[in-house]
Amino acid sequence: MRSFRKKLQSVSFFVPYLFVVLVVVLVRFVFTSDLHVFLVFMGLTVTYIVLKFDGRILVGMALVCLVLAAINLAVGNDAYANQVAIYAYWFLVSGVICLLAEYLREKPSEKSED
Repeated sequence: MRSFRKKLQSVSFFVPYLFVVLVVVLVRFVFTSDLHVFLVFMGLTVTYIVLKFDGRILVGMALVCLVLAAINLAVGNDAYANQVAIYAYWFLVSGVICLLAEYLREKPSEKSED
């Protein structure tokens, strides 16, 4: 029983990252219009808020996308660099919304002890 719980916990650790990979695949290959990309990222944001995943994962992914955009820009692939920079923006927006929701959810009580 204990080993099953450990396996379940180790699998649940990777679920937020799988959602990020799924979103990247969807916006890169399936949904290419701006409206669809917006809806996919808002769906990711709602999923992260409802399932209480860590929003810092999305902010970290935004930083990874910015590094990839800079590399693509240096290589001369301007169109792809612009697209990756747009994904970085949406990951950052989603991450900030998730972190704001987490802050509001765990807001300390108004009482302060002196």
